[in-house]
Amino acid sequence: MMTTQKKVIIVTASVVILGLGAYFLTKTNKNGKSLLGSNKKYIDEGDVNLVPVFSASQKVALLYEAMNRYSGTDETLIFETLTGVSQAQFGLISKTFGLKNYNRVLGYNTIGGSKLPLKTWLKEELNDADYSLLRKKFPSYL
Repeated sequence: MMTTQKKVIIVTASVVILGLGAYFLTKTNKNGKSLLGSNKKYIDEGDVNLVPVFSASQKVALLYEAMNRYSGTDETLIFETLTGVSQAQFGLISKTFGLKNYNRVLGYNTIGGSKLPLKTWLKEELNDADYSLLRKKFPSYL
């Protein structure tokens, strides 16, 4: 069995690794190339309005960051992250999110919570009006 201290270390390390991964995936050099060396894919390389390819894992990292805060939920980041997301893409986001530990008393990922899906995280973190807006946009998943 894992001790509480080991769980805290594992959770902390995981959050740091996810944060660094998201940072390096989105950070670019002067030429617009990712610092990790992979090229970003765009719909039209010559267009002024460059739109990156959809990435469920990046969306999950942003949603998790928005909801897993000691200072409260960042509703703006949640809605910005889900803007332009289709029903099918939200399904991929939900599947990629999986089950994450959530403490209903404290409202963020701490030891003593239970593993819950994205649907429940959003329902717990958003007020009824905001959650209702998301339910209208993604009725198959919320």
